[in-house]
Amino acid sequence: MIQAGKWRIDIVSGGRFLHDGGVLYGIVPQSIWKNVQQPDAQNLVPLAMNCLLARDGQNCILVDTGHGSKLSPLDRKSHGLFPGWPLLDELAKLDVAPKDVNYVILSHLHWDHSGGATSRVNQELVATFPSAKYVINRQEWQDAISGQSELSGGYVPDDFQPLEQMGQLQLVEHLEEVLPGVQVLQTGGHTRGHQAVLVQNSGEGVIFLGDIGPTAAHIRRLWCTSYDLDLIRTRQAKGELFRYAADNNFWVVWNHDPEVLASRIQLHPKREFQVVSPLGSSHFFG
Repeated sequence: MIQAGKWRIDIVSGGRFLHDGGVLYGIVPQSIWKNVQQPDAQNLVPLAMNCLLARDGQNCILVDTGHGSKLSPLDRKSHGLFPGWPLLDELAKLDVAPKDVNYVILSHLHWDHSGGATSRVNQELVATFPSAKYVINRQEWQDAISGQSELSGGYVPDDFQPLEQMGQLQLVEHLEEVLPGVQVLQTGGHTRGHQAVLVQNSGEGVIFLGDIGPTAAHIRRLWCTSYDLDLIRTRQAKGELFRYAADNNFWVVWNHDPEVLASRIQLHPKREFQVVSPLGSSHFFG
């Protein structure tokens, strides 16, 4: 647990999976990145889907939802998913029921971040969090529903399109406040409408980086995923967010890191930025 003023911050798991290391680290040669994360014989590395839960006694905000429960056995196998979908169980351990969540903020609409936004009940799609407004960047929404073949690879319409029909969709722009102290930051880079999320109060804060900084190893500005649509923008956004976190001594959440779920960032005279005060799963899950 992290305390940011009035906000209690917990990290909950939206799932775990195996993924190709070359895709995760982009242009970085395997001879270099394998010193940070050792791949298996198929060049796969384990990754997390870390979601953020923020509560202040009145509001309950979930950032990202993991892969959800709708995927077929074949899709689960192709994505290298570990068994089950732990998100709802982990929320229950924190005495949070789906109906208690009043905002779900999605960093972007790729399946591993928004898959849990909806569920299938008796063959019908329903919002997993029935009382929540689902906060999505306007550009991200437009790209996800466009049907444009160049953008469609990571989007699964069943994950998000029903939210509009249910009246639970809230589209936002860069720097918009969802609640006092809870702000979305459109980064672009990974997708055009990708957004980070800032939760702050009383001079303390946490930044959910989304896929701008998927793991702590991506503290290096040139280390980016092969999925990033605009590599230059990703590098720019990383520098902006990392410096802001360092200048304010804010925590950051590494959403795909299975070992370092959150940390602080400091400036480094040679490497530009460095990870400090890393928090692992034992800090949040006991």
